[in-house]
Amino acid sequence: MSLTTLYRTVQDYIRQLVEYVASCMGVTEAVRKLQLVRQFATDDDDLKQLTLQLKWIPGSLQEWLLKKAIQVFGERTWKYQDSLPPLPVLPLKNTLDKYLESVKPFVTADEYKETEAVVREFEGGVGQSLHHQLLERAKVNRNWLEDWWLDVVYLRSRLPLPLNSNISGSIPTFEHIWPLQEGSIMDRLPLYLWYWLQMWKLLRKEQIPVDKAVRTGQPFCMDQFRKMVSTHRIPGVTMDKIVSHFRTEAEGAAPTHITVLCKGRVFKLEVIDPQGEPLTPPELKRQLDSVKEQCDNGPEGPHISTMTAEDRTKWAKIREKMMAMDAVNAHNLAIIEQSMLVLAFDDAFPKNHGENLYETLAGSAHNRWFDHISTMVAFKSGLLCANYEHSSAEALVHGYTGYFISSQLQRNGPKWKGSVPDRLVPPPEELVFTIDDEIRAAVVQAEKTFLNQASDIEVICPNFTDYGKKFIRSFKLHPDSYMQTVLQLAYFRIHGKPAPTYETATLRQYYHGRTETVRSCTTEVFNWCKAMVDNTVPVEEKKELMMAAFKKHIKLMEEARCMLGFDRHLFGLQVLAMGAGIPLPSIFSDPAYTKSGGGGNFVLSTSLGGYTPCPGAAAPMVHHGHGIFYNILPDRITYSVSAWKSCKETSAEEMSASIQQSLRDMRKLLMTS
Repeated sequence: MSLTTLYRTVQDYIRQLVEYVASCMGVTEAVRKLQLVRQFATDDDDLKQLTLQLKWIPGSLQEWLLKKAIQVFGERTWKYQDSLPPLPVLPLKNTLDKYLESVKPFVTADEYKETEAVVREFEGGVGQSLHHQLLERAKVNRNWLEDWWLDVVYLRSRLPLPLNSNISGSIPTFEHIWPLQEGSIMDRLPLYLWYWLQMWKLLRKEQIPVDKAVRTGQPFCMDQFRKMVSTHRIPGVTMDKIVSHFRTEAEGAAPTHITVLCKGRVFKLEVIDPQGEPLTPPELKRQLDSVKEQCDNGPEGPHISTMTAEDRTKWAKIREKMMAMDAVNAHNLAIIEQSMLVLAFDDAFPKNHGENLYETLAGSAHNRWFDHISTMVAFKSGLLCANYEHSSAEALVHGYTGYFISSQLQRNGPKWKGSVPDRLVPPPEELVFTIDDEIRAAVVQAEKTFLNQASDIEVICPNFTDYGKKFIRSFKLHPDSYMQTVLQLAYFRIHGKPAPTYETATLRQYYHGRTETVRSCTTEVFNWCKAMVDNTVPVEEKKELMMAAFKKHIKLMEEARCMLGFDRHLFGLQVLAMGAGIPLPSIFSDPAYTKSGGGGNFVLSTSLGGYTPCPGAAAPMVHHGHGIFYNILPDRITYSVSAWKSCKETSAEEMSASIQQSLRDMRKLLMTS
């Protein structure tokens, strides 16, 4: 054994010993709380409470000690990855029983009998063989679902990304920090970008606190956080692929540049200095001002980024042609694909969350690189929003970044207070592409493809301010179950029928876990909805039915988080059947499967965006449906509703009005003795 190897072995042993002692003494958890407060406190009071015991230490030394405590005692972001449990497989009978229960609100008694016969035939026949194959796969894969989910749901799809896969997240800077103001974005953007780079720095140093289950403290998988930067979806003729260039400091070098899109032109900006520190906001401003000046005083570019809004196969073929045409094209595409972040300037003037989300999702294809994990859009009104490529990470992970930046700005103020080094800043490097008439025509066609769908979507994002989480919690109710019940009543009042509903449940307590489905439209909530529109039903009975609906939803959510749901299991069995080339089992072609939402037919596609002020939005899963994201704050509920204009059955405004009426009616019901 060499001296270097011996030194590293001893160093690792000492580090593990320190971590063990710190964990036993409660130091690790205390430092984790310190990290969270430093990242998400919105005012100095939270920090002052945390550092009260250190008040006798000078401020600069205090800061050094806090950083050192995080460095020595903090849990590394990916510390628990190797010890996370593998994704389990539920017994086949349990899965099929749960599935049968879920279809009941959507079928008649006779239809249910037919479906039950189909399911039992599957259980005693081909289902057994497929389930055995799945168990064998689970023995050799810590996450038997991971590759299938990524490939089948995302990468094999040939649909354009913008409104079929991507999501958007609004940054609430205009609520507390920066009011709407034309001409302000060039002063605001550098500071915003600098905080984003601080987030990148925390990732590089593995100092993002490990997410843990609230009640049990069980660590969650943090793998998706590796995909937050320098991750790209590359189009393929038959199937896309994901490439990620992020590395921690311990793993080696990582990309240190961002890509900037402006008026159809593309620029590379180096934003990290040789010591690994982000450039200061004034330095970043010099770079961004240079880009804007060049674009405002020069011709527009060819808008190559528009191709990322096209059908995946068509974009893949154009990309291959561009790379074969000129080595510089290939070099430029590689720079974009490796970039930490894509930043896009946009001349639209959104004035609120709804307009912000809409413009980012569907406003323009000219200045978006939809393939990149994160495109930050800077609007003329001074607002900022992000467009996220969804295949690599869930919305809650992306929301972490927005909440971090918003909290930092709210606590530290809208102005840069630091010093500026006396040094040269790398100038922007324009990435110029060689193209021909065929590529120009493809860009024009890609924009038509985008506008055809984008012109049909409506997105709104109102605030309900009558009450929020505090009121709901005062009745010892779970806010998420409460909101899911609201959505069911809102839909039922308009349409007079139940809505097959998808809600995201996290599987991150498992290795590389993503999501399971909670089918929120249960028999219990359906019975309650019918009672709520029936004036002959006594108030007390309505309350009892509502409480039963809450209880059922909580049970389903807890089961789903423990991989005791059924949708992902059925998905795995279906993938195995398709891979074996056998006829599709009748359970998947039975009408009840589609009626209840199976196969991506959920009328309400919903997700809790968390208890933060950073709302998101996505398009509906089906043409006659809604996409609904919601954030539950102490004194208000912010939610987005999307719908397709061409569908005469749905309206985002009508659904929103029904949501607000349901919220008020449920409060009235709770307060009735």
